[in-house]
Parts: sequence; structure tokens; C-alpha cells
Amino acid sequence: MIETGACEKQAPTASNVLLVDPVADFLCCCGDPAFFTARYVQIYDATNRIWLPFKLWPAQYDVLDALETGRKLVVLKARQLGISWLSLAYALWLLQCRAPATVLLFSLREAEAKDLLWRLKGMYERLPVWLQARAVTKDNENRWELSNGSRALAFSTKGGRSYTGTFALVDEADFVPDLAQFLNAVKPTIDAGGQLCMVSTSDKRHPVSTFKNLFRASLQGTGDYRHVFLPWHARPDRDEHWHTITKAEMYAQRGTDDDFFAEYPATPEEALAPEELDRRLPFSWLEGCLDTQASWEGSTNLEVNHPASPSLPGLTVWKTPLPGRRYVIGVDPAEGNPNSDESAAVVLDAEHWGQVALLAGRVEPGRFAGYVAELGVWYQAADVLVERNNHGHLVLRTLQEDGRLRVLNGCDDRPGWLSNVKGKPLLYALLADAVRDGVCVVRDLETATQLASIEASSLRAPEGMHDDRADAFALAVAALAWRGTAVVSTVVEAADPLEWAGGW
Repeated sequence: MIETGACEKQAPTASNVLLVDPVADFLCCCGDPAFFTARYVQIYDATNRIWLPFKLWPAQYDVLDALETGRKLVVLKARQLGISWLSLAYALWLLQCRAPATVLLFSLREAEAKDLLWRLKGMYERLPVWLQARAVTKDNENRWELSNGSRALAFSTKGGRSYTGTFALVDEADFVPDLAQFLNAVKPTIDAGGQLCMVSTSDKRHPVSTFKNLFRASLQGTGDYRHVFLPWHARPDRDEHWHTITKAEMYAQRGTDDDFFAEYPATPEEALAPEELDRRLPFSWLEGCLDTQASWEGSTNLEVNHPASPSLPGLTVWKTPLPGRRYVIGVDPAEGNPNSDESAAVVLDAEHWGQVALLAGRVEPGRFAGYVAELGVWYQAADVLVERNNHGHLVLRTLQEDGRLRVLNGCDDRPGWLSNVKGKPLLYALLADAVRDGVCVVRDLETATQLASIEASSLRAPEGMHDDRADAFALAVAALAWRGTAVVSTVVEAADPLEWAGGW
């Protein structure tokens, strides 16, 4: 017999189910959803058409812990990792061990939500009798109620807004076209202390989506969602051989890794990256440059005597300035109002071509120029290359009048880089060479996402996406790669009205 309080996380067998102490196990189940799931929950094997014990993988234990401790979760995952089943197991635990509980099951289509409820009921029916409620008081395709006061309801993402939920599960959330509107409607249902969990693979057709935005925000430490990412290898029976064969087969279908990265990503970057078709910089190139853990010789802060970083809004610093090192800054200015793009400045180390800092925010051009000047001084009078379009003229003039930084010429030997029909292709050709050869380092995930989204035909981001950080990074690379960059004179040339007009 299992000793009281011995809550081993093991699946039941024919022998240990007969020998359990129901009282002891019930207490263990109520205290630990992982014990409850691994010992008593069964899931349906559609291939063999049988119900089998839920044998948890290490990654699934981690997800259960996140479900138990997090109030709002956004789970980005590879396919066939059993996370929908796992979320239902957690919902079943709430229904039985935290009664009375209300579980809301959402999917894009009502039929899929009904299937979730069918699976939940099947799991319940296979629990030991002593773990079930005394009776099922209501049972149909959309609604299931127990005598302990718990209930589970299934809806499409257009329904379920009038209920207060203990736990709301949104399956394949990235494929819900009006997810933001849905979340705003459902939020009041969990405001009283309930939980919300969104689970999904990546919808590559829509690189900008509410689901992806919430995941990115959580990844960057903002917002109130907790993120979970599950790669293809979270499933123990997948190895490198499986990965190689599956990737090759899927590439052969369309000549791109887009579908593979959508279904079986290894990293959040692969999952979040836009489709590679009609992209100037294939994500497979960028993958070799993205390094959020880059460490360069002599770059540790403890070894460097440097002043504190400037207190600038929107500043992220990965590497502080090293004595004697040269730095360059690429600057893409924007209008600076709440509805405009961000203004962005990317600082690269001239020796390693690695991103050491990012300044980004909706700041009006004159003030942003001051921020850039302060940042550049900190990075030892860094050279700066500014996009000479629209608001770039004001930034150039302000920087030149400030006089503390060296403003570089562009491809036409004039201050700044003109992104016209000649300059923009050249700018991204220089960047493509650097990315393809793996000689630069991208530290910021959003910068990498924007770089991966640049269309080959227009050299701009798709509608609804931004390219300010991508352009700033490209300008910083051009400051290092372009043979014509040079220190400008002390006076910035007057803006060409045609250039100004053409930049809008």
C-alpha cells in the first residue's frame, strides 16, 4: 500500500491502482496537479483508438507548474506535444480538487471547442470512482455540470462572455482573427481571480498578431502574461534524425522552411519569424547572427572602468563601452507622436559588428537627436549614420549643431543615408552580405523579427509591421561596410525638397 503523504509522480499500473489508499491519494491529488495527472489521468490515442495513461514528459511537468502558479499564460509551442491534453488535465484537476470551479473552453470554431469538452469528459469518466463527483447533473455537447458545483462549458471565440471563469483555455489562439476583441470581452470573466491560458502553434500567415505580440511582450519582461515556449525536441521521442528528415520533407513541398518553423520551431525566433517567401533576409541567415548570450573578449562589465549608462527612456544596453574601442550608431528617426513608428538607434561594436545597445521610442526628432548624442558620447564619441529622409533632416542638423559626434556621409557623399530608389537597395545589399556571412550579431529579438520581415520587393515591412529597428541596424552596418562613409563638414547641407517629399 502507498504510504500516506507519499505523493510519487507515477502513472498507475494494474497493481498500484489496486493497492492505493484512496484517502491518502486524494489528499496528494488535491495538493499537486502533476501527481493527479501522472497517476490517474488518461488520454485518447487516436492512432490506436484507445485510452492510455498520461505519461508526462519533463517539459509537461514544467507547463503544469506554470499553469498552477501563473494567472495569465501565453504558450507558444511546436505541434503534437500534448499541451491541449495537459491543459484539460489541469482543468479537470480544478473541477475535482478546487470545486466549485467553472472551466471555459474556447476554440475558433464551436466544433473544436466541443471536441475539447468531449476529451475532458472522457478523462473524467476514467478516473477512479472515489475521485469523481457523486453525479453528473448536466451533460450535452456544450455544457457539463457535476454535483460538486463545478462545470465546464465549450464555446467558439464568439461566445462565453457572460460567465465568470475559474479557468479559461483558448486553444490555437494565434489562429483567432479577432483575438484582441475576444480577450477584451473575456477578461472580466477572470478578473475575480480566475486564470487564462492561451495555447497555440504559430500562424506564419500573420506575423503581427495579438497572440504573438503578447508573447513578445512577455519575453521582453513587459505586460502581465507569463510566457512558455515548447520546442520540437520537448517531445522525448524526437531526435536529430527525425528533425533532419522532417525538415527536408517539408522544405521539398514549397522550397521554404516556413511550414517547418511554424509547426516544429526550435526557438521562439523561428516561431515568430515571418514567412521567408519574398523576404530580403531569410531567417535561416539571421539565425546565424542572432545571439542573446553573446560574450566578447574583454566585454564583462566588472573589467571595465566606465561611467554609468545615460538615463535615457527606451535604452537597452547589452555591452558597456570598452576603452579604445570604436562604435557606430545607425539612426532611423520617426515623427515621435503616439501613433507614429518608433525612432530607433542601434549601436554596433566596430570590431565585432555586434549590437551593444538599442535606443527606441516614440520621441520627437529634435529630442531624439539629443538622446543619440548623449548615447554616442557614452560610447566614446561614436560615429553616427542617420537616414536622410523625412525627420532625419532635423536629426542631422541637431547632431551637427551639437558637435559632439561625427556624422557620416552616405552613398552620395552627403550627410546621412538617403533611402531612395538607389540608396535603399544598396543599404540592404550591404546588410544582406553581413548577415549571410554571419559577421554581425543581433541581440534584440524585435530587431531580428523586423529584419526577417523586410520584403524583397519593397524593402519595407509588411503592412501592420514596423521596420524602424531593422533600418537602424542596417544603417549601423552600412556605417561599417560602405566604402564612402566619411566625416562630414561642420555644416549640414540644406535638405533637398525633392528628397523630403519623396520620403513620405
